[in-house]
Amino acid sequence: MKTSWRDPFGSHWLGLWLADRADRRQGRQGRLAARRGFLKPMGEQGKVVWILAGSQPDDIRLAVELLRAVREKRLDIRLVLTFEEDIPELLAPLDECDKTGWGYAPCDRPSALRRAFERLSPYGFIVATSHLRPNLRQMLANQPRVIHLDQHAANNGTTAAEQQTADLQTLLVQAQVDPNFRSLVNQGRQRHLWWIHDTELHPELWHHWLARYPEDVLFVSGAQPESRCLPISQWNRHAMADGEIVWLDEPKWLPAVAASVTASHFSSPARFELWQALAGNTALSIAASTAKLPAVMANWAWQTDNPQMLWEEWRLNPIRARQAGDQARRLFWQERRQAESVLQSLLEQVFEW
Repeated sequence: MKTSWRDPFGSHWLGLWLADRADRRQGRQGRLAARRGFLKPMGEQGKVVWILAGSQPDDIRLAVELLRAVREKRLDIRLVLTFEEDIPELLAPLDECDKTGWGYAPCDRPSALRRAFERLSPYGFIVATSHLRPNLRQMLANQPRVIHLDQHAANNGTTAAEQQTADLQTLLVQAQVDPNFRSLVNQGRQRHLWWIHDTELHPELWHHWLARYPEDVLFVSGAQPESRCLPISQWNRHAMADGEIVWLDEPKWLPAVAASVTASHFSSPARFELWQALAGNTALSIAASTAKLPAVMANWAWQTDNPQMLWEEWRLNPIRARQAGDQARRLFWQERRQAESVLQSLLEQVFEW
């Protein structure tokens, strides 16, 4: 994992000093203390299992749900979850968990890591991120009980759950969605809805499409569009205007959008959003330049950097669109069933600890 000297959780002294100074000024004493390794588990008795997440929402979301699953299996152990980005809406479910502590991670300075290891004295580790920092990776390589959720992150002496043959993110996807969203958006009208996940922002793509079909509505996730758009958080539940560009600034709407659009396109696939799109049972295209797709999508037929031709076909031929959507949903469930097996294996490993 490459980091810059400005990284607040890296190992460069100047970046850490600047981060400490900023935290003091803003009253974030807990973040400062955690960065230097001053961690403490909740409760007085029981083995400590340390779950490590990074800064990515996908990793934090998965780590939280995994912690809850472990807690249901093991009431006797103490659980600790650390992360580098505090996302309150993703961490809220932890309020229901006893003997569970969570907060910021230590930085990658060896002294901070040693202090954290000594204070927590973990019996085992579960790594819920593939972006391990170098010194932390080295220290984990010497631990006897480490489970990596990503097989590519596992070193000698560590294990990956079922060799990570499935993406556990699929377990977090809402697979059954009430179809009323389309009716709410259209208010009795017959028109097409579309979804682009576009973190690289190619506004000419969707403006050209809406110029051709000015009555359609386009949803955009990823980066915020630079042009005029309606944040869905400000939507008043009335019919959306023709040619509206709607920015999905609240992730809770993703399942409804995925199940309501005629088709979606991912110019840069994000794991959670991509699985949600597959689960939506609607047609899906992916940028041809995408280098890494889930293994289950290795032979995905609809890869293109110009989705308008595919969208045109799916718009005019509902049967073809439905067939594409059915295939997407089959692949999602194939991955999800395997993920359930992987999770069960992981929980059995932790149970044996």
